[in-house]
Amino acid sequence: MKKSISAIAALALLMVMMTTSLCFAGTLKVDDSYPRDGDKGMQVENSGVKLYFNQNMINKNNVEENLESFKLTDSKGKALPIRVLYSPKEKGLVLVLVNKQTLVSDSKYKLSISKDVTSASGDTLGKDETITFSTVDTSSAMKANMAMMGIMMVGVIWASSKAAKKQAEKEKEESGVEDKVNPYKVSKETGKSVQEIVAKDQKVKEKHRRKLEKQLAKEAEDDDVEDVIVNDNKRVKAPRPISAGGSTYITGRKAAAEEAARQKALAGTTRPKNKAKKKK
Repeated sequence: MKKSISAIAALALLMVMMTTSLCFAGTLKVDDSYPRDGDKGMQVENSGVKLYFNQNMINKNNVEENLESFKLTDSKGKALPIRVLYSPKEKGLVLVLVNKQTLVSDSKYKLSISKDVTSASGDTLGKDETITFSTVDTSSAMKANMAMMGIMMVGVIWASSKAAKKQAEKEKEESGVEDKVNPYKVSKETGKSVQEIVAKDQKVKEKHRRKLEKQLAKEAEDDDVEDVIVNDNKRVKAPRPISAGGSTYITGRKAAAEEAARQKALAGTTRPKNKAKKKK
């Protein structure tokens, strides 16, 4: 009877232990990854895969063992050298990096994660997992970059040409030079009537003429009224008549000077030598 009870107790303990191990096995999971399974466009240099586990993975005792649980292979099944790093700042983050090697452009790769990978608490993944991804096609990317550079160059040349044309038109307008319009040629190019083109040309020239007149009048006014203040004294650029200030006062000095010159001319010379000759 005692032997039967002992056998039953041992069997129950074994069942509890098996149930407990089953409960802990497989609780470790990969919540996310970068790249994700099936992603494309992975860079060929400094490449790697980020794995986000649901548990802390840092444990000195299982670092070496976990290294064997990760394997990166190319499209031909050849294993690539890798490094496995653990992030102390972000819980559960494991980096599987390509070690001293550049991936091939436009190629497929596969990261295999063993079911035996272990967390810091001793939990295992419970099942094998794989993440496949493809690298970017560098030739296509280069062609796209060249096309973008070509478009940018065309834009820069167009903007520069437009700015130069605008500057030339401005200089021509300031210099007063008018373009000669051939109404028959313009009519043939645009399909408009000759009368319409001539009328428009005359309107533009008239507008330009009025603008030039205003500009010249302003420049002349600025030249006439260019005053300078020196030591609180106002000095003008050049002497100006009193009438320029709006006065109508007449001094008579000009008329008197003219009359004196006229009288002198009528009297003839006043040299003494000539007078002595007349007396003889």
